[in-house]
Amino acid sequence: MTFRKMKQNTTIMQRLMSTMGIRLNWKTIWTALEECESIGWIDFFISSEEEVLRFNFLDVDIAFEFYQQYAKHHGSSARRSRSEKRGKVKIQQEFVCHRQGYRSPKFYSMPNQQKKPRAETRCGCPARMLLRMDDESGRWHVAYFSDAHNHHVLEL
Repeated sequence: MTFRKMKQNTTIMQRLMSTMGIRLNWKTIWTALEECESIGWIDFFISSEEEVLRFNFLDVDIAFEFYQQYAKHHGSSARRSRSEKRGKVKIQQEFVCHRQGYRSPKFYSMPNQQKKPRAETRCGCPARMLLRMDDESGRWHVAYFSDAHNHHVLEL
């Protein structure tokens, strides 16, 4: 199912429930995401940082899809960053803004450089989401979330 189709289904469901006198409160219903299809029910335009901290995910891929959609709805893009393992099991994963970090200084002064270097796109943006796995449940919880960008984002 495409994201557009999920969004249409969400709107249809909300209209149907409102005619029946039922108000859909996604804050309490959708804090535990089991699959990527559940992400289509979330209205990312009213999501605040405090609300994002309530989410937990079945696995890291679902969490990354969530963060990508959140970033897309807020005029940015996302990528995976650092992760931490205990043995062979991943216990922490960080997702960041696509402009986080800086280019390595060695790429500015390469002696045998034949092409002009590409334009700098990184600016050290602090926007990120940090996930930690709960040992007991095996679910991924949002441990830290910041939506503060230090660059212009697309106007939607």
